[in-house]
Amino acid sequence: MSETVERTTETVRGDTGFPGFRRGILVRMGGEIYTKSSKTRRRFLRRLVNNIKLALRESGIRASIRPEWSRVLIYADDLRRAQEVLTRVFGVYSVAEVVEVPYASLEDLVEKVAPMFREHVAGRTFAVRARRRRAPFTSQDVGRELGAALLPFSAGVNLDEPEAEVRLEVGRERAFVLLEESRGPGGFPAGTGGRALALFSGGFDSPVAAWRVMRRGIRVDLVIYDLGGCGQVGQALAVARELALRWAPGLEVRANVVDLAPVVSALVRRVDPRLRQILLKRAMYRAGSILAEELGFEALVTGESLGQVSTQTLRNLAVAEEAASVPVLRPLVGSDKQEIIETARKIGTHDVSALVKEHCSIATGPVETWADPEEVLTAESGLDQDVDESWLRRTVANRRVIRLKSWDPTAEESPDYVVDRVPEGAVVVDIREPGEGEPVGDLRLPFSRAMESLDRLDRSREYLLVCASGRRSELLAREMLGRGYRAYSLEGGVDRLAESVSA
Repeated sequence: MSETVERTTETVRGDTGFPGFRRGILVRMGGEIYTKSSKTRRRFLRRLVNNIKLALRESGIRASIRPEWSRVLIYADDLRRAQEVLTRVFGVYSVAEVVEVPYASLEDLVEKVAPMFREHVAGRTFAVRARRRRAPFTSQDVGRELGAALLPFSAGVNLDEPEAEVRLEVGRERAFVLLEESRGPGGFPAGTGGRALALFSGGFDSPVAAWRVMRRGIRVDLVIYDLGGCGQVGQALAVARELALRWAPGLEVRANVVDLAPVVSALVRRVDPRLRQILLKRAMYRAGSILAEELGFEALVTGESLGQVSTQTLRNLAVAEEAASVPVLRPLVGSDKQEIIETARKIGTHDVSALVKEHCSIATGPVETWADPEEVLTAESGLDQDVDESWLRRTVANRRVIRLKSWDPTAEESPDYVVDRVPEGAVVVDIREPGEGEPVGDLRLPFSRAMESLDRLDRSREYLLVCASGRRSELLAREMLGRGYRAYSLEGGVDRLAESVSA
């Protein structure tokens, strides 16, 4: 089964007029659903119907929905828009615009359907594809009689490679003539497989990994790590928003932005360059596990592919996963980069992912490809004075939660204490870690040690905090305000400070 939406054979144009007959949409479920027990199948169908209602409602489409055992019939006020929306609902195998034809006999059915297809088969070879659903006659009867009625208008019958197809489903007392049909994503309805937290950088891999588990019925939220000058949070959010808008119609997807910049700084200062990337991944797993457990989610999802980079060897993945307290799902583990990029193109995230800069490497030389677990644990223990378990829990608790579908980077309102210029008379405090660049401003107070040092500051002064991106300075300014200081965060970080000084 294709894992993306693809157009299939067009039987007859959907904009052809059929006066006197009701038009609707016929949705077929993913093939795997049919293998489930009756109880599970009913549960999946209920979830699919609910997801369809939410998706159409979000798009402003009014519709009546009639579920049946193996399909769903929908009558909407905008069939074309409804069809487009439904091709992005997980659990949907195909979406066809249909004409509902009531009939009293086979002869009556042929008399009503044949005029619909005379123009369609004119001068072309054709085949009748009839499917019987409790009809009082066989599909062969329909094919024979309807084919005979259309034969004089055509170039003949060709059952193997017809130039035109006449497709219909025939039930008791009514038939559905299939017009234009589209493929859906298949898979299972969202929400039937539980909840998971996807580690999301916005590159090609993480959106495809999230999409693949979404296709298996898992509802996902995302965690994006702010690595200070070593990450692109805004670009990752733009990709996340594209994924949510395309593939979660009617459902809410949240992104959790967690600040791990102090971890990067501590790794640069205290850890052998060979092991830095591995320890950073362990910190990501650990923070992700804390957040997943807080949210009640069952697993983490990553875009890791076996052997793609040095940290993704079998040993390094195993060493990293020891830091996780929930299962780690890797839907791309057996995929190569080209396969991942092709899937990104098909699901519509490729172009926005191409704008994302890769997270910079904090290793100054080769990365260990077969890490010794004891060596990793020893190196990790040296970080506890800066970024221990309690610090990780605090930074997760202080995360920024974003509703992706409504997120607009240009419309975000900053708190009053976030400013775009240096207040007159303010003490400029550089809260970046020592490894993040030369000091700027009047005072250097690394974020990783700031909480313990705040009480030494003069409460009569005003302070402007500066970091790489503005995220850490915003968190610390909020903390200082709570302690009675007059503090501000400089929006845009050190780059904005340089612009302000030059101006």
